[in-house]
Amino acid sequence: MAVPGGIMGSPSAGGWATMPGGDNIQSIVDGSYGAHLESSFKEFIERPENRPHMEKHQQSEMRKAERLNRKKKAADFKEKVLESDYDAQKNIAPFLDNNVLRKIVQTFTNDPRNDFSKWANNPLVIRMLTQAKELLDEGRMSEEEAEHIILAQLKDPNNPAYHDFKLKTKQQVRLSTEQLVGALNEQIEERQKGNAQYKQHKFKRALSHYKRALAIVNFVVGMSSEDQKEVEVNKVACLLNIAAVHIALKDYGAAISSSTEALELDPKSIKALLRRAKAYGGRREYEAAQADLEKVKDLEPWNMEAEEEGNRLTRLRKKDLELDSQFSQGIFKEKDVKE
Repeated sequence: MAVPGGIMGSPSAGGWATMPGGDNIQSIVDGSYGAHLESSFKEFIERPENRPHMEKHQQSEMRKAERLNRKKKAADFKEKVLESDYDAQKNIAPFLDNNVLRKIVQTFTNDPRNDFSKWANNPLVIRMLTQAKELLDEGRMSEEEAEHIILAQLKDPNNPAYHDFKLKTKQQVRLSTEQLVGALNEQIEERQKGNAQYKQHKFKRALSHYKRALAIVNFVVGMSSEDQKEVEVNKVACLLNIAAVHIALKDYGAAISSSTEALELDPKSIKALLRRAKAYGGRREYEAAQADLEKVKDLEPWNMEAEEEGNRLTRLRKKDLELDSQFSQGIFKEKDVKE
């Protein structure tokens, strides 16, 4: 550690650095000079008049080390961001100006598989960060709350902090019938735009419109039970549209989730049961798929789509069994040859 000049007892004052004996070269060679220097330095820093200066100097050195460490972390973070894909960079850009949210984003670099993009492209994570940014900008959440809640959620989806965040970010407004009609018409327009994109097989664009429509119905609450029922009917429609897109994209888990949410609002929804059955079939979960088809038949014994889906599942299951059989036979044949 370098000692600042001008301190009492420094070399300029003839203090601890005075060389012992007359033979300076010999004292360096035999090591006595080094031992004397160490002893003199200890004596120097233990002097009461020098202690405040040394503490100040040590604090200065620590701050320098901290700055260097922050610069290194910043450089490493920048490198991770630049290595990520374009969508990941675009997703996190709005949050980098806020110290707390930037710190949250930096935690993405701690992924065990070094997959920064996995977190930066996660819709749930980006949605949480967006909501947190809005709350911070509006002064409705402190930086400490934001950091605690988001990090807890990222670490454990079942953490109770998730419910705190959901409560703080839940924004709904009760509307009169006239106002509600306007809002629902707006979401219908979004769904119609999504339908147009869906017909052209532009599924991701369709999904974007359907999610906007869902955001609208999630935001509004009817003042009467009849108005609220209309909101829920439209929410089910949005969820069914979203499920259809996920099936087209072969994202069967998301399709099951959307269909299940629709069924929670309308347990007798034929479309929700059929779409969930298709999604289960896509995941080769035949028993679950068949169970949903049986519910459809109970509600509508004449439903042709359920009949066709049942036949499709039967063919898929048969094909899977044949492949399994061929695979097993191949293993046994190979074993026989080796023996």
